[in-house]
Amino acid sequence: MIVSVTLNPCIDKTVYLDRLTVGEYNRVRSTRTDVCGKGVNMSIVLSHFGIPTCCTGFNFKENGRLLEKVLEREGIPYDFVTADGEIRTNIKLFDRSCRDMTEINEAGPLVPPQTVEALLEKVEELLEQCSILVLSGSIPPGVPTDIYGTLIRMAHRKNVKTVLDAAGEPFLLGLKEKPCLIKPNDFELAQAFPGETKAGKTPLEIARNIVRDGVPYVCVSMGGDGALFVDESHAYQARPLPIEVKGLTGAGDSMVAGMCCALHKGLDAREMLRYACAAAAGSVRLEGTLLASLSDLEELLPQVEITPL
Repeated sequence: MIVSVTLNPCIDKTVYLDRLTVGEYNRVRSTRTDVCGKGVNMSIVLSHFGIPTCCTGFNFKENGRLLEKVLEREGIPYDFVTADGEIRTNIKLFDRSCRDMTEINEAGPLVPPQTVEALLEKVEELLEQCSILVLSGSIPPGVPTDIYGTLIRMAHRKNVKTVLDAAGEPFLLGLKEKPCLIKPNDFELAQAFPGETKAGKTPLEIARNIVRDGVPYVCVSMGGDGALFVDESHAYQARPLPIEVKGLTGAGDSMVAGMCCALHKGLDAREMLRYACAAAAGSVRLEGTLLASLSDLEELLPQVEITPL
C-alpha cells in the first residue's frame, strides 16, 4: 500500500477570470471549491489508477469533516491525527487569457508538540503495511521543519521507499535523509540550490549532482518546458502534451502519483517519467482540483514523447 502524508490540508477556491488585472476591478467568470491537500490529491489519483492507498497527516476539528467526506466519496481509507483549528483556505486566480495561476495560500493553524508526536506514532504504525511513503506539501505552524527528515529516517528503518515533494527548509532537511524520489519544480530547485543556480548550472546538472549524492530518482517539473527525470544511469526529458489547460492545481501531485504508480509496478526510469507526464496532463485538462482518471492515463500514456539526454 502507498501511504500519503498531508500535514497542511486546504480548501482550494479557484476563481476563473477572462483576464487578471492587478489593482483594478475584475469580473469573475466562474468559481469552484475543492477540499484537498498535496498528499490527498496524490492518493486520489492513485485510487483512480487502481493502486491501494491510504491518507494520513493532520486534520482539524472545526471543518475537518469536509476532508473526510471527500475521501469517503473516493473510497480511500484515512487515519488522520486531529488538531484544534480549521482547514486553511487557499485562493487560486486562473487567468484564462494566458493560462496562468496566481495563488494566495494561508499558513494553516498552529499544531502543538503533542499532536506532532501523535502523528509520528501514527506513521510508525502505518509503515508496517506500507511499501511507499509519500511526503507532500507545506507544514503548518508549530510543526518542526525537520519533520520530513524524521519521517524518512523512520521509513528507512522499515525498508519503505520514500517520496518527497516539498519546498524550502522542510525539503532541504528531508533531502539530507536521501529519499528514494524527489519532485521539485524548477523554481523550487533553484530556491534550494541558489549557489549552483547563480553559477549557471542547469536543472539537469543540479539533478545529476543530487543523484550522485545518494538520491536514486530526481524528477524536475518545468512547466512549459516539460519535465526532467534523472537516475544513476539515465537522464530523460519529456515535452508537455498539446492539451488545453483548464486548471493547474494538482498537476504536480498527479505527477507524483504517476511515478508512484510506475514504481509500484516495478517499471523503469523512462516509464516513471511517462506515467508522471500522462497523469499530470490528465489533471490539467480538468477544471479546479479535478484529477486524472484511469481512462486519462491510458489515453495519454502513448502520447508522451521521451527524449534521452
